Amino acid sequence: MKNLLYILLIAPFLATAQDATQPTTYQQEFAGSMSYSQGQIVKLIEAIPQDKYAWRPAEGVRSVSEVILHIAASTYNLSSALGTPLPEGLDANGLEKSTTSKDEILKAINEAYAFSTAAVANVKDDQMNEMVTLPFGTFTKRSLIMIIATHSYEHKGQLIAYTRVNGITPPWSGSN
Repeated sequence: MKNLLYILLIAPFLATAQDATQPTTYQQEFAGSMSYSQGQIVKLIEAIPQDKYAWRPAEGVRSVSEVILHIAASTYNLSSALGTPLPEGLDANGLEKSTTSKDEILKAINEAYAFSTAAVANVKDDQMNEMVTLPFGTFTKRSLIMIIATHSYEHKGQLIAYTRVNGITPPWSGSN
């Protein structure tokens, strides 16, 4: 059990350490956490058969593809609020319903995480307490960075539930 807790809770953050004698920055810790979440989401995308991407647990609830693209869209939108403009021509608000293609979804999630990591890296330490107003509240940039990460994890959990209901075991879970 101790090894499992290490793998789940600590290892993602150690991946960002460039030199064990030097402390990591908040931005590096975010990058490690997001890389871990992205890796698990990518494994889920790869494990889910293409014919399940339109599946939804009930009418009015996001489908598999919509959940993943919601993660990508929100990651883009929340990260851009830190001050990095969205990529030219990207309509993050239209992303959620843009495709059910596994390949396009995989590309979208990888690009969203890369954008987010870069956007957070652009926030300087002395800017962390600057306030950002979003439609659902006003936050420091530091808090917004935490929201980006927790939102990713929240919907990864939703996606895990979707896979389980469809008889798919998350690849890192073994047979549990």
